[in-house]
Amino acid sequence: MSTFKDQIEKDNSNVFLNLDEFGETHELNGIPCACILQGDTIQQTLSIGDGINKTYPTIYGADITVNVRKVDLGEETPVYGQLFRVDEDTYLVESVKEDMGMLTIGLVANDR
Repeated sequence: MSTFKDQIEKDNSNVFLNLDEFGETHELNGIPCACILQGDTIQQTLSIGDGINKTYPTIYGADITVNVRKVDLGEETPVYGQLFRVDEDTYLVESVKEDMGMLTIGLVANDR
């Protein structure tokens, strides 16, 4: 009998990051990983009430969120301010959240 944690781990790979559904393979810091990339927008930032004191990198650059299994990135979990590569592009880590084996990594880049 599998535990709840075992089932979540299976779901992370077989459901959430399923390459036939939403998941895509990208190089994250040089490691090929199944992940989901989401482009954030100013409207999203404003709608969650975070826009008052926040800068808007989407006007001058890129603002993306990466969802990936923590184990797929190897031993090092990204931290705030760290340089982080997605394929050929370099970003700064703005936030990292971990929940049940999945990382949600907020990345920004200034294209000016």
